[in-house]
Order: sequence, then structure tokens, then C-alpha cells
Amino acid sequence: MNDLKIDKKISEMIFNIYRMMKKNFDLDKEINLTMIQLHGLVFIEKNENCQLTDLAKAFSITLPSANNLVERLINLRLIEKKQDKNDQRLIRLSVNERGKNLIKKIAKKQKKCFSTLINKLSYEEKKKLLEILKKIIS
Repeated sequence: MNDLKIDKKISEMIFNIYRMMKKNFDLDKEINLTMIQLHGLVFIEKNENCQLTDLAKAFSITLPSANNLVERLINLRLIEKKQDKNDQRLIRLSVNERGKNLIKKIAKKQKKCFSTLINKLSYEEKKKLLEILKKIIS
């Protein structure tokens, strides 16, 4: 098998893993979050009191796109906008209790889904996969 065929096979396999995760992950139907909205919600939780510009930079999206994302999360009652106490011109973003509870619920689903896939591997295979993924990401 040549390099091109191997690259194509790897690409297909990664896409298949993504499809399996997406199928098994099943975001909450009553909330109906997209993956970008979920990632935005998690980003805001991890970066408490961040600004719209922080979100736009982190996701490499425009300010209007970041604003649409934030508005959707506000409409779903998952985050809140607050004025900065020291500078009234600045708007800070934070995840409310409803948002935090949803993140916990989704994290449980994600862990269960990922465990189902990864538990097919032996300990040695997991170590090798981890090394490979680290190499790809670095």
C-alpha cells in the first residue's frame, strides 16, 4: 500500500470515528445545541468572565459570528452577559447554573461514549494511540 492509499484510509477511519462519536453522543434534544455551541459553552465556563473577543480569537471566527453564538446561548438560558465592574464598556460572559448542569450532563455522556470506543483497545494499544495522537497534535 502506498502513502496516498494509507493517507486516504487514515482519513476515512478518522471520519468514521467522528461519525460513531456523533451518533452515540446525541446532544440533548430539548436543548438542540450544535457542536460549536457546545464548545463555546465549555470555553466560556473554563474562561469565566471572558469577553466576546476572547471567544472569537479562540475559535478563529469573526466578532459577528461570535456574537451570534453568544446570543444563541443566551436565548437557551445557558450563559449570561454582565457589565465589567471596573469598566462599564466591557461585557463579560459567564455560564449560569443551567449551563453548568448541562455541561456536566454532556460530559457524562461523552465519557461513556468515548469509553465504549476506547475500551476495544488493550492497555498497550491505548499507550501507542496516545503517543501517535500527541505526535499529530504537536
